[in-house]
Amino acid sequence: MEPSRLARRLGMALIAWSITSIVIGLVLLFVPISVLQGIGLQALLWGIIDAIIAVVGVFRKQEQSADKATRFLRINVFLDVGYQLVGILLIVFLWQDAFLLGNGIGIIIQGAFLFVLDLYFYRKFRNMDISTPSNNGM
Repeated sequence: MEPSRLARRLGMALIAWSITSIVIGLVLLFVPISVLQGIGLQALLWGIIDAIIAVVGVFRKQEQSADKATRFLRINVFLDVGYQLVGILLIVFLWQDAFLLGNGIGIIIQGAFLFVLDLYFYRKFRNMDISTPSNNGM
């Protein structure tokens, strides 16, 4: 598979996730339970941000090399772990506030999904990059 098709698959998966997050987030914001409202707020915010990133990526005119995608996704995998750590810190230190507890849970959910998605596509792009012959004459 060529890098542009794989990048489009990544973008479409992220669009699907973002739409799901936005819908769930909007529903949860109206549930009269603070923990669920916190999860809903995070789902809505992350869904909007993910949708913007995905749409820009899917409709990008410039081709992206497998090497560049691999580097980008490797950084994202580390950021995804960081997001989850922030969520854990919110839970550990602010668990007394149900809304903030829900936000922490929401951040962990979003970070975990993005971790799996980014790691999966990182491996796909890395394998593509490894199998591409280099131009160094070897």
